[in-house]
Amino acid sequence: MRLNYNWLSEYVDLDGVSAAQLADRLTMAGLEVEDLHDRYAYLDRVVAARVNEVRAIPGSEHLKLCLVDAGGQTYQTVCGAPNVAPGMISALALAGTELPGGRVVGEAEFKGVRSTGMLCSEFELLVGGDASGILALPAATKPGQGLKQTLGLSDWLFEIGITPNRPDCLCVLGVAREAAGLLGRPLRRPRVELIESGERIEDLSSITILAPDHCPRYVARIIRQVKIGPSPFWLVDRLTAAGLRSINNVVDVTNFVLMEIGQPLHAFDLDRLLERRIVVKTAGEGDRFVTLDGTERILTPAMLMICDGQRPVALAGVMGGLNSEIAPDTTDVLLESAYFNPISTRRTSKTLGLSTEASYRFERGLDPNLCLYAADRAIALMREVAGGVVAPGFLDAYPRPARPVTLSFSPAKCNAFLGTDFTAAEMSRILGGIELKVTGQGENLVVDVPSFRVDLYREVDLFEEVARLAGFDRVPATLPPARAPLEPLEPSRLLRAEARKILEGLGLNEAINYSFIAEGFPDKLGLPADDPRRRTVRILNPLSEEQALMRTTLAPGLLDNLRRNQSFGVWDVDLYEIGLIFLARADQELPEERLTIGGIMSGRRGDLSWHQKAEPVDLYDVKGVVEDLLAGLNLPDPGFDRLDLPAYYDASSAARVVVDGHTLGWLGRVAGPISKAFGIKAAGGETGDEAYMFELDAAELLAVRLGVPQFTPLPRFPLVERDLALVLDKTVETAKVIKFVLGLGEEYLAEAFLFDVYEGRQVGAGKKSLAVRLRYRSLEKTLTDEEVNAVHGRIIERTTAEFSASLRT
Repeated sequence: MRLNYNWLSEYVDLDGVSAAQLADRLTMAGLEVEDLHDRYAYLDRVVAARVNEVRAIPGSEHLKLCLVDAGGQTYQTVCGAPNVAPGMISALALAGTELPGGRVVGEAEFKGVRSTGMLCSEFELLVGGDASGILALPAATKPGQGLKQTLGLSDWLFEIGITPNRPDCLCVLGVAREAAGLLGRPLRRPRVELIESGERIEDLSSITILAPDHCPRYVARIIRQVKIGPSPFWLVDRLTAAGLRSINNVVDVTNFVLMEIGQPLHAFDLDRLLERRIVVKTAGEGDRFVTLDGTERILTPAMLMICDGQRPVALAGVMGGLNSEIAPDTTDVLLESAYFNPISTRRTSKTLGLSTEASYRFERGLDPNLCLYAADRAIALMREVAGGVVAPGFLDAYPRPARPVTLSFSPAKCNAFLGTDFTAAEMSRILGGIELKVTGQGENLVVDVPSFRVDLYREVDLFEEVARLAGFDRVPATLPPARAPLEPLEPSRLLRAEARKILEGLGLNEAINYSFIAEGFPDKLGLPADDPRRRTVRILNPLSEEQALMRTTLAPGLLDNLRRNQSFGVWDVDLYEIGLIFLARADQELPEERLTIGGIMSGRRGDLSWHQKAEPVDLYDVKGVVEDLLAGLNLPDPGFDRLDLPAYYDASSAARVVVDGHTLGWLGRVAGPISKAFGIKAAGGETGDEAYMFELDAAELLAVRLGVPQFTPLPRFPLVERDLALVLDKTVETAKVIKFVLGLGEEYLAEAFLFDVYEGRQVGAGKKSLAVRLRYRSLEKTLTDEEVNAVHGRIIERTTAEFSASLRT
């Protein structure tokens, strides 16, 4: 938002307040002044100069050589102005002066005559509108005096950053209201004096709103017999200060009122409106419309249009149409002053890529009750600068009037909130300074919020206004008391932190994936129709087609991580991820969220080295990671079976992880077709099935997690080892054998673990040999061979009987 100090001073008394002081006060109140500079800085090298002599230049009919005195120093300039004469005092721009518009005055040569400066017109210096000759200064002016001092020119330009919640400050009057509140001075609103005559407006035109959701209010006024022409200097000067260019007197008035009071307006040529009426409705699909900039726009049904009796004439709230613009021969003008829905305007502007001063304001929400005042102000100014006759009355279609906002206000609560001790009277004065009406007494105050303050709808918003206008320097800086007791971390958060440490200690790197995945992932994973992982949650506004659903498993993300690593030539991949999965629930709106720990491993088991062969990762690597993770989390030793395996695991090399009847998750090799579907390759570049994954449910881990680990004293007595070589059916799972042995409850048995497996001719077809090492120890004494042999014999007898096994000799 750009405005100048002098314009602002017309609406609020700024005596004794410099531009810098005002900029500081506005910034501290939330209207950040991003830049402040002297508006007439370009006149620093323009001085008063007396024309001493005027000579003709041979070969030129209108150019003259002028010798001028600029305070004791003589310059010669070439000038073509018809009014230049000896003895007159004018404005001399010295070499190096940059004039408005970017022109730089320098030394030049005309017809062989050197010019070392430039005598300027008031229009060239933007100090008046006369461009017919050079500026004539009073005879008493002292040569050499700066032009700013001579003309008493002093003004400052403010560049203010207005936050989106303050559209009321996107105008000079809005900023003046803030200044009035900060300085405790009255606000002077522009007075409107209307002189009406002739036919009433109801006999000249009409308004029909067919889309009240898009256009809650539409006001129109008519002025006839205007004369289109250039604007007076004061109007051009105001627009120039605001960064706008002059077009003609009628259009300039609409832009002036826009910058003055913040209401966008549009002027239509009444004679070019078919049937001389206005219809507000949405566009048709694929309709085309040519805007004022000469560009043809393709419209959609969501776009609001201003139409005459037969065709569109403007993009509502954005830009007018080429077919109804004000032309040099325009005599009758219909002035639009409306309130358009902010969301509707924003969509139209963004869809078409067309942003204007009007759309910028409508998008942020304006005051619907400003429409009539703005129309009256503009129509009165048009009569002043363009002549004409104002038709009596106005058209006002207001199908859905805005409801007033009234808030209760407690001075005690305000002081408690801010930590201040303002009186109720002081707060009422502060709020009243920005036109908030405060009524009531004591603690029962009521504030009527004006419709231009769309950002005030809670009592706490009023507290902020008090602090902002009183000055944040009056609000004491205090530290809030910390009354909340320290709460222990949630078990799931602790589990996540511990799991991360363990997995990284095992050599895995963390992957973090989006919770959104592509729509076809259940089919890509080969999930059957009844798989619970098909209970997906659809995203209403996905960022892309690849992020249309919430994930129900970590598998797609991890597989894609592996594929991406392989595409960059990284074949040895060990990753883990800890994140939520989301399962839709038929009876509830929100999905079930489950924290899951997953991982993927592929490539070589260890780094390539001279002292060991490069071996590929296999099932036992991922199984070892899971076992180490569960042990580190203080869970019981898990069991493994092949029940209820997800479809994307290879059933011949995968397992379910179970503890005490709880399914903790799954681990194993990714099925070949699934690896192929995700583009997973072997190290040689061929499609392979060498990816191994695991998935664990955090809630199930917590359900079976043991308590705090108990310290066990180091054993004082030696252990005794015995080996057991069993020949049994190949289908018997080793884990069942170990579990059975440990579950016999023998007193001295401390450990049992597998250390060798053999299959071959010596044990027969369909058989295998398991070599199990048993360790015996007593905490109270040293065991004798007789005691160990007795226990060992009972274990052999019961185990061979249980599994129909025999001892291998």
